[in-house]
Parts: sequence; structure tokens; C-alpha cells
Amino acid sequence: MNNKIIENITLYASSLTIIIGILGGICNIITLTSKEFRFNSCGFYFLCSTIFDLLYLFISALTRLIIDHLSKMKIDQTLFFCKCRAYLVILTPSLSTLFLMLTTIDRYLSTSSSRKRRHLSRIHIAWPIAILSIMIILITHSPILFFNQIEKTNVTNNNYRCVPTASFYTILMNIYLFLFNPFVVYTTMFIFSLITLIRMRTLQCRLGSLNHRLRRHRIIDRHLITIMFVHVGLAMAITFVRCTFLVYTFLTNNTKKNLSRITIELFLDKFSITLYYMNFAKSFPVNTITSILFRRIFHQRIIHLFTQICSLCTSM
Repeated sequence: MNNKIIENITLYASSLTIIIGILGGICNIITLTSKEFRFNSCGFYFLCSTIFDLLYLFISALTRLIIDHLSKMKIDQTLFFCKCRAYLVILTPSLSTLFLMLTTIDRYLSTSSSRKRRHLSRIHIAWPIAILSIMIILITHSPILFFNQIEKTNVTNNNYRCVPTASFYTILMNIYLFLFNPFVVYTTMFIFSLITLIRMRTLQCRLGSLNHRLRRHRIIDRHLITIMFVHVGLAMAITFVRCTFLVYTFLTNNTKKNLSRITIELFLDKFSITLYYMNFAKSFPVNTITSILFRRIFHQRIIHLFTQICSLCTSM
């Protein structure tokens, strides 16, 4: 398998992923802003996660596609672009994953037998938590702005690339971003998801004794919990693949490699990063496949928007 074939495969796979992700993200926003979801704290966290999924696909996947396959558009040649892209490429998926983690904590609280804990699973509490979370991630990831530089790769053609600076702090930052942070976040997701799963039986038993209004809210919660389980499982699997390859690359960085091994590693790198892009493009397909309620609300929202557009056009 030569480099040209690898480039073509990643070009089409990445393009398809970006298109599906962007269209799916827009459809997700349309659905999650419905009255059924917008006053639900878990639905709000899913909405925030979707917004940062879209930002990641625009900032990371789309610009990477341009840099790799449209060499005439040298948008990565400036230090400003280098630093900003490096910062946002790590910031946006971190925020998306953080909000996914918050959905697991929220579902844990909503299924608790304690009224005080259930009270924490409310939309008026979700808003300040979301703002505080964004501020913390913005600050903790800010050192990335100082750990990247422009490096010349081809003197003749004046080609440059954005690379991390070779320093001890860069190594520490990489360990935090690609090992410690994913481990803490996904361990938290797994623990709270497992506890929520155990509580689901109790919740189902409780449904029979609730009035119609509370039962309706519990049914929405149950659908959101199902969506959450699938999202967490897929995110953990995909992130594990990408992080494993990054660790392998780091450990074998100074190893002499033949052409065959370099080609295989190039393919695995492109494959793992395309798979990682899919992690941020999967939201709408996962939601529609796993939840009848989500499909029904999406269908209603599309019909409502179409009706409004038609009435607006006829009144003009």
C-alpha cells in the first residue's frame, strides 16, 4: 500500500465523516432544542457536547483535510494559525468529552433515591456548571498556546509544519492531555454509567407509581440514559484506539524503521485519526438509532420547521 492510496482513502473517509458530522450536528441541535429536551439537564449537556463536536469538525478535521490534500492553500504557514489551531484542536474535543461525562454524572444524580441529589439534576444548575466547566478547560489548556512552533520541512519549497517545542513541559503536557486526562474522564464516565445501569431496575419499578406528568419525564430520562450508554461505550473504544497509537508513536519515536513499517504506521495514523473524527460525528446517528423518542421529536421538528418556512414564503 503506497502513500497515494493511503491519501485517497483518508481523503474520502475524512470528507464523508465531516459531511455526516456537520449535517448530523445541525440535526442534533434542531432536536435537542425542542421543548422535550431543552429544559432537561441531560439534554442540555448533550446539546453542549454537540456544539463542541461541530466546532471540532470545523476547526480540526476540515483544516486538516485542507492542509493534507490542498497543498496550494498554505493556511498552516503562520505562527498565529499554528498556535490557535493546536489550542482549539485539543480544547474542543476536551469540552465535548467533558459534557459527555457530565451527562453520566447527571443521570447518576437523576436516578438517585435521595431527593437532594435528584434536585442537582436540574436545568438551572446545569447552566452554571456548564459555564464553570468551560472556564476551567479554557484556563487549564492555555499552556498549549506556548508549546507550539513553526518548523521548516522543505527549504526549497518553503514548506512549514506546526510542531510542539522540544521541552520537558511539553512532555508533561502531552502526558496530561493524552494519558491522565482521558483516563480520569473515561473512568469517571464508566463508574457513573455503571451505577446508573444498576439503578435502572429500581427506576423502572418506580414508573408504575408515578402520575402522568412525572412518568413522561421519567420516560424521557430513560431514553437519554440509553443514548448516554451507547455514546460512552463508543467514545471509550474509539479514544482507546487513538491514544494507544499515540503512546506507541511516542515510545518508538527514536527507533529506526524500514520503509514498510513507516508505510504501515502512516496508514494506522490516518486510520486512527479518521476513526477519532468519527467519535465527534457519531452523535446524530447514535441518537436516532438508539431512541424512538429522539426519532419522533426530530421528525416533528423537521415538519414544524418546514411548515414555518412554507408559510413564510407564501406570506411574502
